[in-house]
Amino acid sequence: MKFIFLTLLMLAILGCSPLDEFSALKKLNDAERVWVFAQFNVPEEGGEIESYYYYGEVSKPLYESISNNEIGSGFILMSKVKYWGDDDLIHDYDNKETSGELVFRIEHIATVNLINTPPVAGKGYEQVADKDPSSESESAQAARSSI
Repeated sequence: MKFIFLTLLMLAILGCSPLDEFSALKKLNDAERVWVFAQFNVPEEGGEIESYYYYGEVSKPLYESISNNEIGSGFILMSKVKYWGDDDLIHDYDNKETSGELVFRIEHIATVNLINTPPVAGKGYEQVADKDPSSESESAQAARSSI
């Protein structure tokens, strides 16, 4: 029984890209993390593709490897996941039933964008829109004009 299990495990690993899988696994839980906005296109039954859009923290080395096309398969762990709700507000994925973490296959990533600041749950487009210069503080305007 043990032999059969090990044989099946080896076949599964060799059927994938073992170096990519190992590299992704090694970088998955790195302590240095960055915030990203990602679109995943996941195949569903019947040949259809379901798209998912999430904000979340991912391992920085894993993000860099994916961005540079160094890894094409394996898994990506997103933590502190947030999503846009139907009410045009950002919501935490974390609730009574879920931990706020999601795992996707790297090959299902359609786009992944690094973002500078984490999204705030309960807010909408105002947090990602370009800042209006008229909303700058008077001290910032005074500092700029004195230069």
